[in-house]
Amino acid sequence: MKALVKYAKGPWNIRLEDVPEPQTKDGYIIVDVKAAGICASDLLIIHDKGHPYEPPVILGHEFSGVVAEDKGEWRKGDRVTSQTTFSTCGKCYLCRSGYPQHCPEKRVIGVKANGAFTEKILVPIDGLHRIPNNLSFEEAAITEIGADVLYALNERAGLQPGQFVVIFGPGAVGLFAVQIAKATGAEVAVVGTKTERDEYRLNLAERLGADYVLYAEEDPVSEVKKLTNGTGADITFEASGAPPAILQALEATRNLGKLIAFGIPKREVTIPWNRMVFKAIEVIFHLSSSWTSWEKILTLMKEGKVKTRPLISKVYRLEEWEKALEEAEHGYGPRVVLKP
Repeated sequence: MKALVKYAKGPWNIRLEDVPEPQTKDGYIIVDVKAAGICASDLLIIHDKGHPYEPPVILGHEFSGVVAEDKGEWRKGDRVTSQTTFSTCGKCYLCRSGYPQHCPEKRVIGVKANGAFTEKILVPIDGLHRIPNNLSFEEAAITEIGADVLYALNERAGLQPGQFVVIFGPGAVGLFAVQIAKATGAEVAVVGTKTERDEYRLNLAERLGADYVLYAEEDPVSEVKKLTNGTGADITFEASGAPPAILQALEATRNLGKLIAFGIPKREVTIPWNRMVFKAIEVIFHLSSSWTSWEKILTLMKEGKVKTRPLISKVYRLEEWEKALEEAEHGYGPRVVLKP
């Protein structure tokens, strides 16, 4: 079968190869891939910019497909998506406490285990989730982002109806955050830059329910204070990883508020630690998702409260991977999807 493989460390070092089909084993199941999203972390691996990975490895961790074998409760042809954890140690404190997604020995598909930029993938059977019938494979392929965001906003930060949320960065993560926050009953502001790319995405944020659009160049902290009668945001969600945005998010968060650190900076960031202490901010450094967050986001997608179709700018065949990566890196749309 064809697969997009990161075959060695270093920038680029990827190619479309013929590889053996995966073989089933206990606790795992084979899925025929129908669609796979290109994530920012895929680009970090491709360019060898700090994201850990173990080559040679088939890239891609966001996907949807159909079950390729009868196994357990699953039947051949069932429409599914999957969590991204391939394996954990099963013995550490986190694994035994019900948080295997945070296991230090965790191996993630597309990173340290073969991923979804291919025709067939082997995944843990316990990580499968059924796709609602009213969702296409393309729409369901990027479920993983929504599950991550919902885990951060609702399960870790405890977002409540009526709270004021500020989202920094109108990419795919930020646009999922807009919709999840609105579905929870929050008031939402989104911060982006005046670049053409961000302008496109900020317009999309408004169409998806954002109450306010703010610009990083126009003192968004002061604007947030005005919108909250001088208090500041209950929750700030930093999705960009841009150092200036991180500092703005800290200042926009109210005393005793929460800041979700979701974006990954490309360099070290110096933060005003004393300022955070005196504001008593709770900073939630976020990674991964939970089984329940996957079920919840799929329900919101089924009900139309979270829409993924507007986030997908282009769909390419796997053989067009070079065009797809170029679009993912430089195009205006938040997500590009590959189809084998």
